[in-house]
Amino acid sequence: MNFKRLLAGVMLSSAMLSFGANAAEGADKAAIADVLAQYRLNIESIETSPVEGLFEVVTNGGVVYANKDGSYFIYGQLFHTTEQASINLTEIAQAKRNKKLFDAADVEKELIVYPAKDEKHVVNVFTDTTCGYCMKLHREMQEYNDLGITVRYLAFPRSGERSPNMEQMSAIWCADDKVGAMNAAKAGNFDEETAVCTPLVRRHMALGSAMGVTGTPAIMLQDGTMLSGYLPAPRLAEVLNQKG
Repeated sequence: MNFKRLLAGVMLSSAMLSFGANAAEGADKAAIADVLAQYRLNIESIETSPVEGLFEVVTNGGVVYANKDGSYFIYGQLFHTTEQASINLTEIAQAKRNKKLFDAADVEKELIVYPAKDEKHVVNVFTDTTCGYCMKLHREMQEYNDLGITVRYLAFPRSGERSPNMEQMSAIWCADDKVGAMNAAKAGNFDEETAVCTPLVRRHMALGSAMGVTGTPAIMLQDGTMLSGYLPAPRLAEVLNQKG
């Protein structure tokens, strides 16, 4: 099975989970779908938005906002500004989708876990052994753990199927001691390769791509919120504590 078929399968699972479940009254789903199909966007769910006349449309390519028949739509971020805060409603909608995708993918047993002794938070990180900031994050793993943050890795070779470390990451996920193998790889001391676990690596890549991951590290919080790029442990802890 190739990567495109795996990615399509992940997206289809998401669509089956949500399409039509919370469809908004007054929205012409067929008309909106026809418009968005021209942009290779497939509808997964439609709900009312806080803005009168606009519907929140979750697609395989992210969240868009459309009028009732799709003759007008906005592909961008929707914010709600109050006296206390500015709330990114698009990020919240995308986070819900990410969580559904992650839960449906059933990858919990495939994660390489660095547990915090006094766990307060759990983050899932799409990682690459050739990524400089991934290595920096890994070198500071003890700092994350000391702040109560458990880190769980998923595989995401940044160049896809052509990544030169594809089989190295396969070997890491095939290793009896996965933590030890990852530690060695992030230190540049792991040169084993195998194709045995490439289907697992492809699953992780498909999941990340479906969530919009384009680079590493990509940090997914428990509610599905995706943080792109490296964050030092104190800053990540601050973000997590703000979310509660």
